[in-house]
Amino acid sequence: MSAAAPAPAGRRSHSIYRARLRAWLWLAAVTALPTHALDLAEAERIAVARDAMLRQLAAEAQGMRERAVAEGQLMDPKLRLGAVNVPVDSFSLDAEDMTMLEVGVSQEFPAGRTRDLTRKCMEQSAVAAEAVAADRRLVVRREVRRAWTELAYVARARQLVEGQAEWVEQMRASARARYASGEGKQLDVLQAGLDVAMLREQLLDLDRDEAMRRAQLGRWIGDDQARLADATALPARASLEPLATLEERLLRHPAQQDFERRIAAAETATDLARQRSRPSWMLDVSYGFRDGEMMGGESRPDMLSAMVSFDLPLFRANRQDREVSAARAETRALHEMHDDHQREMLAMLAEAWSVADRTAELERFYETDLLPLAEQSVQAALLAYRSNRAMIDEVVSARRASLETSLKHLRLVADRAQAQYDVDYLVGEAP
Repeated sequence: MSAAAPAPAGRRSHSIYRARLRAWLWLAAVTALPTHALDLAEAERIAVARDAMLRQLAAEAQGMRERAVAEGQLMDPKLRLGAVNVPVDSFSLDAEDMTMLEVGVSQEFPAGRTRDLTRKCMEQSAVAAEAVAADRRLVVRREVRRAWTELAYVARARQLVEGQAEWVEQMRASARARYASGEGKQLDVLQAGLDVAMLREQLLDLDRDEAMRRAQLGRWIGDDQARLADATALPARASLEPLATLEERLLRHPAQQDFERRIAAAETATDLARQRSRPSWMLDVSYGFRDGEMMGGESRPDMLSAMVSFDLPLFRANRQDREVSAARAETRALHEMHDDHQREMLAMLAEAWSVADRTAELERFYETDLLPLAEQSVQAALLAYRSNRAMIDEVVSARRASLETSLKHLRLVADRAQAQYDVDYLVGEAP
């Protein structure tokens, strides 16, 4: 038996080229696939980690704490070096009794407890900045979940519309077959075609909505991460806590804590203004070195000087007292702002709670009454159409009504979730 003839060189190189091409295409397809789908919890973590305002607030709080330590220290002492009482005719250091080289140190002491109060005020401002950061984290998580829920609504709506489109295509094919056999009507074929066109247009609208929602999510987590978002499930309905209970928790919201810390810092600033009405003082100590001899032949003794100087607050009425009055006015203004902000948040909580409660009630009505009724209408129209007791447009209308009912139910689920996110934010909890 003779051996098979070897393949030509050109054919072998072509086979090798095709094998390499298939390998490269497979590798490109594998590397192009996302490594993993992104869930909501990871999206929230990414959004918090990349938020620039949170990093800014953290840096500001750290800066205030560093400044608090610095403000609590004494001023640096001053060193003084020089020559005193040098005669200008000879510039001799030993010709005159009062000529000397002097070295001195002076230290300033602020009035009263100003150092401690300044440090305390800066620390309270740092705590206020941390409260603002906590509020910002709640806002970021709420906004991420808002965009995520809208993206999930679009995905679920597309599933419903695509299912409807497949069903209408089947009905269209059935209408064509019935018309070809002489049992159906041309109007049925036209009606089915119009419904197909309407559904395709609806799918185009959903594609545009999805692109918009992913762009909104990308603002918080980045466009690359937003493309990996696996937002397909809408949040389940949960029972609402009583409004009175939530109102109590709202009083501990980070935004309320921010006002409380700022008010505390303003009150400390008022105490600081009172302390500044007291005189500050400075201690000055110097030592003078003298050359030469006295008339009796003894060496001239060195000189030691010590002085204490005080501020004289003679114009308190138009300076220190005005500063105290200004600090008190600023504290009152913060109290008014706090009260107004608290009333505003309570009104927002009542509104969000009412929307969430009523939307959940309407959502349950759809689930128990309208959705089953819509499905029964579709089945009844199908039975009538198959027994030639109804036209196809009646079936399509029933099916369209069922689709609209399902889409409205999905919208209610999303709206109820959005209201719940507002409630969660206002009571100071991550949604």
